[in-house]
Amino acid sequence: MVVIRVGDHEEEIATAEDLEQLCRRLREELQRDGCRFNSWYIRIPPDRLLGLLKKAYIKYTQGVVGTGEVIAEFLEENRLSKSLYRTITPTLSSLGLAVSGKFTGAAVEVGRLLAEGKTDELKTRLRELVHRNCVLKEIMEKAGDCSELEKAVETVLAAYGKSIRFDELKYTAELLKMVHPKCESCDLRCPTAGKLSACAERLIRLSHPHMRELFEKLDISLLPEHLEHVGVDGSTYLLSVKGAAKHVGMVLIGDPLESADLQQLKTALSRLDEKIAEGVYEVYVKILPILEGEARCKTLKLLIEVVRGDLERVSKIVKLSS
Repeated sequence: MVVIRVGDHEEEIATAEDLEQLCRRLREELQRDGCRFNSWYIRIPPDRLLGLLKKAYIKYTQGVVGTGEVIAEFLEENRLSKSLYRTITPTLSSLGLAVSGKFTGAAVEVGRLLAEGKTDELKTRLRELVHRNCVLKEIMEKAGDCSELEKAVETVLAAYGKSIRFDELKYTAELLKMVHPKCESCDLRCPTAGKLSACAERLIRLSHPHMRELFEKLDISLLPEHLEHVGVDGSTYLLSVKGAAKHVGMVLIGDPLESADLQQLKTALSRLDEKIAEGVYEVYVKILPILEGEARCKTLKLLIEVVRGDLERVSKIVKLSS
């Protein structure tokens, strides 16, 4: 019999069948968490990685999908050593950008976004790729602030028993800084859907003055300025009174809407209702960003709806300048 430690508990493995069942269960748990890849191998600078993916897209349009030919051409064009091949391929694999010697659809898509100059969409796609890597996802979650990323990289990799190379630490942190929401400047002048997705906490802070009015209308004794939030994911935050551990509420942020059409607003609000249950928390705050105006520089409004624990609710639309 073998005892395997999983998290904070131990699993007894007596037969091959026991081991298969454990592996199956762990795979299912990883998939539920939204991550699939477990390699932490990031050994090339992010700008070089993006340059390669742009090259991969161009070659894809010419009918070439194999990584070997594209990497060889890329190294030659940039006068880089052929020995870098051995650091590039595992980096691609760890991000789900290459499988069995071929670039994946995700790699081609990133290259296309680069070629078309769609920077906001590019960041969103890169963030999704990072979250599919279980180790990188854990680092992102541990970094409470952008300045803590290097420390989080070191801490997480060390916990895996990894002897950390300087270049690996540097390039991993640089890649994560490109996609971590807390590394965004979050200047909401001329906002885009991509920027709003990365600036959820900024939206919460901007909503606070307007939340208070809605709290008072519902006779909720809590005051927004006395609450703090912690992220569950990019659109869900738990509320607690500052200095207390107990969660008293939840903030739910919807996807940005391109207009204030009444039916669209109702549909978007009802989607957020799926996370609301009567009596679980004292208050729920729903925030729907609304983009309006010319494509080159849109303006931002927020539909804020406060829902009391008994599901009584009030809402208002506010216009934000920044």
